[in-house]
Amino acid sequence: MNGRHEMATVTRNSATAPLIALLLCVAVFTPAVSGQSALEQSDSAADAQIEHQVSMAIRKEVNLAAGQHRWPAVQPEIFLRLPSGSQRLTLCDSPLAIERVDRRRYPAGRLRFAVSCHQPTPWQLMIQADVNVTVPVAFAVRTLRKDEIVSADDIVLKPTDIASINREFFASAQDFIGLRALRQIRRDQQLSPSHLSPAYLVSAGDKVMIQASNGQFLANMSGIALEGGYTKQQIRVRNTSSGKVIKAAIAKPGLVTTLF
Repeated sequence: MNGRHEMATVTRNSATAPLIALLLCVAVFTPAVSGQSALEQSDSAADAQIEHQVSMAIRKEVNLAAGQHRWPAVQPEIFLRLPSGSQRLTLCDSPLAIERVDRRRYPAGRLRFAVSCHQPTPWQLMIQADVNVTVPVAFAVRTLRKDEIVSADDIVLKPTDIASINREFFASAQDFIGLRALRQIRRDQQLSPSHLSPAYLVSAGDKVMIQASNGQFLANMSGIALEGGYTKQQIRVRNTSSGKVIKAAIAKPGLVTTLF
C-alpha cells in the first residue's frame, strides 16, 4: 500500500486489470479536475479504513500474545486479502467490529476475520490475513532422558515463524531451565511445557535422612531414595544400615519421615 503508513500488504481476490485499464483511459482522455468526487473519496476512505483497522487489530492481538507468553518484542508481517467488493463500501462512522473466527492457537499463519459496520450503511465481509510472527523457540540440543533436569546447555533458542506451530512452546530460557523431563525428549525436538515438570524435591539416588517416630520416640537413620517425589509425597527409601526398603514422606530436600 504505497503512500500509507500501515506495514501490511493487501491483495484482492478477483482480477482488476480491466477496471485499471478503463481508469487509465479516463485519466488520459478526460480533462484534469481538482480533487476526487465524493463517491471516489468515500470508496477510497472505506477501503483504507478496513486495511488500517484490521492491521491494528492483528498487531494488538500479537502484542497481547507476546505479553501472555513472554515473547520478546515482535513486529508481525501482515498480508491482507480483501474481497473484490470492499472498495465499493461506504465509510463507517464508528470503529469497525472485528472478530477473529479461525481456530488457530496463536495470531499467526492463515487467519480469518469477520468485519462489520453498523452505520450509516450496515455491511459485513470476511477478510483473510497471512501473518508471519518470528520469535525464539526452544529446541533440544541433545536427547534428554526421562527425569533429567534441563540445563541451559541442553536447549537452543531458534528464531522461528510460529505460523507452523499450533501448540505451546518456550521462548525464554528462564522458563525451562531447572525443570524435569517427564519423558524422553529427542534431539532437535521442539520443547513444550507438556514435556516438563518442576524438579523433584528428592530424586532417585539422593542420600536422605530417614526420621522415624512413634509420637514419643524419634530416630534418625541414613537412607537412599529409590524414586523421586515432591513435598509430602510418599516414596520408597532404602535404609542404608539394614537394607530394608520402606515408605517415607518427603519433608524437605534430604529429609523423609515415617512412623514406627
